[in-house]
Amino acid sequence: MESTHPTDAKERLLESARRLFCREGIHATGVSRLLGEAKVARRTLYESYGSKENLLRAVFDREAAMWFGWFDHSLPQHTDDPEQRLIFLFDLLEEWFASGRFFGCLFTNAVAEHDKSSSWVRDLAQAHFDRVHARIEALAAACGLRDPDWVAQQISLLIDGAIATAMVTRNAQSAQVARSILLTLLREAKAV
Repeated sequence: MESTHPTDAKERLLESARRLFCREGIHATGVSRLLGEAKVARRTLYESYGSKENLLRAVFDREAAMWFGWFDHSLPQHTDDPEQRLIFLFDLLEEWFASGRFFGCLFTNAVAEHDKSSSWVRDLAQAHFDRVHARIEALAAACGLRDPDWVAQQISLLIDGAIATAMVTRNAQSAQVARSILLTLLREAKAV
């Protein structure tokens, strides 16, 4: 049952947890289900992560790494122009939505499952949203837009709306609808 390569088993467990937590829910996914899906022994979970909660934290880190990989690698490789980077971000969203690895936003889904008022999950999700907002705001500022924070709030809402719509409709095109709204938003923000 256990792989001869512990890192392979650890990776299978992490990827299975990401998929199951997003697709079926964190509370609905028991340890036995995780282990069965990943085809690993219980020992792998406890030696690698210590607990289901720590595995969830690792899944959050993986999801955040995807976003910051976009900001740090994909967008800069695509173009130097900050406005084009903002636009291309929606193309990356569309690729994600169509990838077969998309089950909605893990951070939003997790907050929906946990106590909203005093949960470490909410704090972690808020920190992630703040980091994404800061990256979007920096791009908006680099575009020379007058109120980059306000523009970033609007773009963040477009992203969240595209994610929610893609999750419900299972249609990747919601990213392109949001992208078209972004183009209007950018035109208006430049005109001010």
